[in-house]
Amino acid sequence: MRKRAKADAQLAISVNTRQLIGVAGLGAERIHRAMALPGGIEGALGVLELHPLLNPAGYVLAETSPDRLVVHNSPAHADGAWISLCTPASVQPLQAIATAVDPHLKVRISGTDTDWTAELIEADAPASELPEVLVAKVSRGSVFQFEPRRSLPLTVK
Repeated sequence: MRKRAKADAQLAISVNTRQLIGVAGLGAERIHRAMALPGGIEGALGVLELHPLLNPAGYVLAETSPDRLVVHNSPAHADGAWISLCTPASVQPLQAIATAVDPHLKVRISGTDTDWTAELIEADAPASELPEVLVAKVSRGSVFQFEPRRSLPLTVK
């Protein structure tokens, strides 16, 4: 598959985007839970600020405001990093993040492929989890959580 994808740029973008959708949604769910962030638009923007898709901050140029995310052309775009797979024509990675926080959130992107604004809107009907996220959740590691542990009963002689 890798050899075929390298020969076909569109196939490579499609495969990479699908992988990103799964990882983005799964990562967002874990960040949301671990940081005990609220639901809704506020929670989704909080998750986006922490999400690997938009980090490190000096590499991916992005800023949030009360209901939107603004992304600017950055070194990450030049390198073909994850953020370069998010465009007005490819909203699914951001939608996976928003849905992981609150299934009633919808993402709309406007702008160019490298300079765009994603607006978060509350919808009446909940969105279904994207199939790529469901596939990513098949792994047992996707539900891993740190748990409090008791100390081991060790003695030193």
